[in-house]
Amino acid sequence: MLTAVAICGAVIALVISDADPASLLTLRTVSVSGGSAGDTRYNLPGIFAFGVLAASVCGGVALLGRLVLPLIHRDGQVSIDRVASTTEAFGRELANVLAIIRSDLANREAYRNSLANAQARLVRLTEAEQVRVIASLLVAENERMRLASVDDKGKIEACAREIESLQTRLRGAEEETLKDPLTGIGNRRLFDAAMKRAVDTGNADQTPLSLIMCDIDHFKRVNDVFGHHVGDEIIKALAGIIEANVRETDSVARYGGEEFAIILPGTKQHVAKEMAERIRRKFGAKQFAIRKTNQKIGQVTASFGVAEHRPGDDAQTFVQRADAKLYEAKARGRDRVADFG
Repeated sequence: MLTAVAICGAVIALVISDADPASLLTLRTVSVSGGSAGDTRYNLPGIFAFGVLAASVCGGVALLGRLVLPLIHRDGQVSIDRVASTTEAFGRELANVLAIIRSDLANREAYRNSLANAQARLVRLTEAEQVRVIASLLVAENERMRLASVDDKGKIEACAREIESLQTRLRGAEEETLKDPLTGIGNRRLFDAAMKRAVDTGNADQTPLSLIMCDIDHFKRVNDVFGHHVGDEIIKALAGIIEANVRETDSVARYGGEEFAIILPGTKQHVAKEMAERIRRKFGAKQFAIRKTNQKIGQVTASFGVAEHRPGDDAQTFVQRADAKLYEAKARGRDRVADFG
């Protein structure tokens, strides 16, 4: 994303700066007096500014590759249509900016040649009328350059708006890859990232950290008897109950299939166990039925494993400990919470 920021920063800097883009890369002002022309020099700061913009735009090619990678889910699936359309549009805008820069440089080269030619002719002129003719040509050339700069400014402004819009779309696409499409909560990719951050913070600050792993009991039986569409609705129901009973600082994710994980920073194990019990009771109290046929499904339960982070535990060890307690809860009869108490 840094390259994208560089692109927009350079483009927007050109758009909102007090200096008219006509002053960038142009020769310094030419004065005509007594049959001679003033000194002509390149505007070096302007050249540098356009150089930064050109480098940023070229760097956008590498940006496209880096932006596509986060859009790949853990299971290897890619939102191909959205990635393709967005990156194609991004490429078009980069090409547009480069085309504007090339056109502007060509205009300024023509301007430079006109000034150099006029300067050479002015040195040899002796008649005032001849000097006035050359001066009028310079004025006309300067006006042409001004109009071209105004046109380029409008094009750059349009590109800046489009690039900002594309950045927003790409950020949205990246956020979508962190969500489970069925439940709308975090997916395994989000869980892995959140868990690493939480463990690193816990080890560094020596603050408590707990983890809840939960799994719907006899879920295969539900799918076999009532169908996967019913199973999906039960998964969404549990996800909704979990979300309604956690704090903003907690991270909830669908760990896989019918299994969920809840990361609780700054939380001791007994508090996490109370939360798990509350979720277990609310989920177990629901009576499920198929809406279209009103067929009764009845109660569905879930089992929970709770663990508190131990100093030195890495993320994998921590998850394995909570998972072990989840399997213990199932082995002890399901519909219960198991911890290291």
